[in-house]
Amino acid sequence: MASLKWVLMFGSLFVASAFAQDLPIVGVGGHSVTFRATEWTMPGVESATAWFTASGKTFPLFSIDVGADGHSGWLSPDKKTLLLDPVSFGMLSVESGEEKLVSQQHCDVISMETGCVLAERSASFCVGKWVGNQWVSNDGEVFNPVLETKPPKDLLRHVVDIEPAQSRAESIEWSLSFLSPESYMACHPPARNVQAFNDLGFYLAEGGNDELALKFYRGVEALGKRTVLMLNIADSLWRLGREDEAQRYYSQYRDAMSADGKAQKIPQRVVERSVIQGMKN
Repeated sequence: MASLKWVLMFGSLFVASAFAQDLPIVGVGGHSVTFRATEWTMPGVESATAWFTASGKTFPLFSIDVGADGHSGWLSPDKKTLLLDPVSFGMLSVESGEEKLVSQQHCDVISMETGCVLAERSASFCVGKWVGNQWVSNDGEVFNPVLETKPPKDLLRHVVDIEPAQSRAESIEWSLSFLSPESYMACHPPARNVQAFNDLGFYLAEGGNDELALKFYRGVEALGKRTVLMLNIADSLWRLGREDEAQRYYSQYRDAMSADGKAQKIPQRVVERSVIQGMKN
């Protein structure tokens, strides 16, 4: 029986149209989607990655290794919604030991107001037309742009009982495998999901994915300093070998705990790593 061995390489089936048009695609408020040419290590795969820009900030719409295609005809008349055609590639291993390139194509609905990936459909959904600001596919499906991407509280509810920690982190990663953390947080702003994103980051870090955990920690950090968050950020930075930066967060955490009269609750690792920073200074 053939088995699918996915690799982290992605691309677009329709890259030619993405490069042939005038870029970027400009939506409401001057917000835009651009396509960046990318070098892929997988033979035969050429693609571009899709990036959203608004208010001077730019971030990828999908995981950094996901290719995407789009054109201005997929932008709604009110310029608030855009359809994109991301596609993932992998290698199919067969019993003979040979491998062949396979692909999985999607049709995603993007908010041009925020950069949120609102919804995901099968590839055929992108074949259709705008009727007013409703997208009507050739299969007859009518879509009013609404948010379908699950909030972090729902993700947590489905993974909280999974053991061990690595399996729990992998489940979260799988749920978010297509979206970039920035796009996900555009759908569900950290300001309304502080605890959920902190917990999401903690589970990811606990399971070994500190890089992804830091993305969500940073989203919460932008709202202001929080004592527990400083410790979580410091631990992830330390495990990633970014010790100088980690030590600064350990020191901030230690000072905040001491100021709250909780010095006795400071973990020993914080004391040791803060001392190292003090000696360096």
